[in-house]
Amino acid sequence: MTRDAIEMLLARHKEGYARRDVEALATTHAEHATFDSPAYGVVQGRDAIRGIFQYWYTAFPDMMLTWESALIDPPRASWFWTLDGTAAGQFFGDVKVGSKIHMIGASECECSDEGIVAVRHVFDFSGALVRTGVMKMKPSS
Repeated sequence: MTRDAIEMLLARHKEGYARRDVEALATTHAEHATFDSPAYGVVQGRDAIRGIFQYWYTAFPDMMLTWESALIDPPRASWFWTLDGTAAGQFFGDVKVGSKIHMIGASECECSDEGIVAVRHVFDFSGALVRTGVMKMKPSS
């Protein structure tokens, strides 16, 4: 896959986030793609990936993901991102509705003519659970 083709694929993916469009996000992934994240481990297949996007947009209906320019070395691309949102319901447990989430993370993907065939996300999932009230932290003594 060429650099230009990867840039176009990532632009479609970014646009899906901007529109909060679960279907558009899912279709940027190949049918049998893998999705690896601290929140889910590794899942496989476009339907499972669609479910992840739907889960996050249900938990954070106003979720906005912004990203820096991708570093592209075909067939791979990687980028840093920031996620902001307001909890509206279940998020890996009971949340404080209205709590704000702010995360910084990084992603790396492998692309093919079929779309994103593998993606790996790195972010502070425990911190997100603490900020939404799902997990309690005991102060150190």
